[in-house]
Amino acid sequence: MDTRTKETDSPFLTVRELSEMLHVNQKKIYQLAGDGEIPGTKITGKWIFPRALIEDWIVENSHGGVMNDRLLLAGSDDQLVHRICNIAAIELQKSALLSYSPCGNRHGLQMLDLKRIDACFINWGASEANSRRHLGLLRNYHQHPDWVVVRVLKRRQGLIVRHGIVDNDTTAEALLKNPRLNWALRQDDSGAFRLLVDVCHQYGLDYQQLQANTVYNSERSAVAAVSTGYSDITSGVECSAAEYKLDFIPLADISIDLVTSKRTYFRTLLQEFLNRLRGGEAKAIADSLKGYRINESQDVLSLDIP
Repeated sequence: MDTRTKETDSPFLTVRELSEMLHVNQKKIYQLAGDGEIPGTKITGKWIFPRALIEDWIVENSHGGVMNDRLLLAGSDDQLVHRICNIAAIELQKSALLSYSPCGNRHGLQMLDLKRIDACFINWGASEANSRRHLGLLRNYHQHPDWVVVRVLKRRQGLIVRHGIVDNDTTAEALLKNPRLNWALRQDDSGAFRLLVDVCHQYGLDYQQLQANTVYNSERSAVAAVSTGYSDITSGVECSAAEYKLDFIPLADISIDLVTSKRTYFRTLLQEFLNRLRGGEAKAIADSLKGYRINESQDVLSLDIP
């Protein structure tokens, strides 16, 4: 069956056209669409299916998927993950594609939900033994019953402050309540912002009372603003404060978890990547960065349990 798009083909398929392409009845198409098993959308009450995404879906689901030589990662930004991905991408360049695109928690999960990526890193507030908050976040997405959560590492997160503001007695509460400080805030999709909101609530504060000049879409740009004196303070990880030689006030340890489908979890390429994340090279990098703790057991949680 040749499903490749011709120049005269419409970019969208109707239920009837898709049923003819797949050689199944239209009732089955409605069932697959309603369950989110195939890419499609409802327009004025009628289902339509993007032809290009349907063709990708067919390829991916044929013979176990022909995309086993690629691993597309997105979601939360992390320096340790960056370094391991760079090393792996170089070593695998002749046999596989490994790509890491930090884009924020929700954006990454949306792409995972649409099956545009293979796995998504997340961090959403202070670390919890039962991952209650992470599991609650994931249940907002249609595909979540098919997902698993791999607990890969922890890192220390807090307030990053320019020199001359803090001393040995300065507390996080005092910094949050200081109206003279100019904040470099992160976007509301970031784990750093989520933790900041939680800590403000803990001290009876509204984060909107913080004086901010700009919202930054990456930790590096926010920390750079503090380093250059454009801002006084931001939320971020200990290793970023150490890299820029800025003061650091710890708030909490946060978990970096990897979310992927049950099927993708067993791919050889993903298992090799997970082994890298707990291997000796990753441990050495973690020690050099400061504030990291690698979870060697890499506990796996399923979302189909309450």
